[in-house]
Amino acid sequence: MKYLSFVLIAFSILFQLSFAQQQERAKTFDTDVQQLEKTNEQIIPQQQFLEQALEKDIDSTAYVLGPGDQLLIKIWGILENQFITEVTPEGYVIIPTIREIKVSGLTLAEGARKIKKVLSEYFKDSGYSIRLVKLRKFRIFIVGEIEQAGTYYLRGADRVSDAIELAGGLTSWGDDTRIIIRHTNQTVDTVNISQFYLIGDLLQNPYLESGDVIYIPPIDLNKNYVIIEGNVGSEGIYQLRHNESLYDFLMRVRAINRKSNIKSVLLFRSGKRKIFNLLEEESTARLEQLQKGDRIIIPTHRDQVYVKGEVAKPGPYAYFANYTVKDYAGFAGILETAKGLNSAYVIHYDSGKIEKGSDAVVQKGDIVVIPRRRREVFKDYLAILTPIISIGLSVYAIIQTAK
Repeated sequence: MKYLSFVLIAFSILFQLSFAQQQERAKTFDTDVQQLEKTNEQIIPQQQFLEQALEKDIDSTAYVLGPGDQLLIKIWGILENQFITEVTPEGYVIIPTIREIKVSGLTLAEGARKIKKVLSEYFKDSGYSIRLVKLRKFRIFIVGEIEQAGTYYLRGADRVSDAIELAGGLTSWGDDTRIIIRHTNQTVDTVNISQFYLIGDLLQNPYLESGDVIYIPPIDLNKNYVIIEGNVGSEGIYQLRHNESLYDFLMRVRAINRKSNIKSVLLFRSGKRKIFNLLEEESTARLEQLQKGDRIIIPTHRDQVYVKGEVAKPGPYAYFANYTVKDYAGFAGILETAKGLNSAYVIHYDSGKIEKGSDAVVQKGDIVVIPRRRREVFKDYLAILTPIISIGLSVYAIIQTAK
């Protein structure tokens, strides 16, 4: 009997352990439960603001209070007290045992004055201090030509550029010169965020407010646009600003890099070509106003030398200052079929001119050519013509036999 009791107790313990494990597994794989356990911030993927990094001190005359802001209120004098109060969803702060005060929509300075006025009615001969201790978090919406359109949580100290970064940046078809911000009070602002990225103009990167809708419009081909190609990290079609010069446009879209050949920027317009040298102090690129449909090509600044012709290893080679045709021919290995070095020549990249001789100095981007011997060329022609003549004779013989 004791043995049976022991077995029943052991079985009961094992059953309870098994049931607990099943519950634990069910909890682990129950996606509905997991979803309920998540906060809104976890459901909507984005960078988390665990600690608010501020660019500078909050300006009390510019910061607008809203639901979720926390204020520290201090009272000293006959009665000393301090407490933290949060702006309610309806926009009020509640002063315990006194009253509630509407502050939503007011600047921090205006809200503080309103609270102090109410406190002065209840606490005579006392001093007051109202300080913002925690910024609210609110929703904004970003749509249009953005990589990850949707809803995002920001704080009152965040700007348009913060929202764009959270949303993955503009698409290649987004127009960064006329971003539209629609506010809940039905007003609309249009900003040129490219001015902020280019010269740090904060006026074109304003603070956001609760409920703002940011719309990134697409490039409008019915308006002025230009096409940029070549050695740039920003190839494609761009909206053109009013009276924008070639130089200003290239700076705005950050088209230039270290390998760009800025001595030979090409502009194609109505079938005609213009070449601009951006290194000139008074470059005409600063005066050339772009027009609708202009095509800009920025060539690559070549930093290698190319060897071709009768060499064992044709192709690109590293540039070395003051090296000659003879030096690069030695790198590539001259073949027996090559003509003498005195017949070698270099095609200069910058001017397009041809310079003969083994002692010609080679510059970046130049092409060194080692020509083939004439008799080798004759052999090549003969090798091509021989089977053709043989076939022709065979056909002629067949025709004659048939006759």
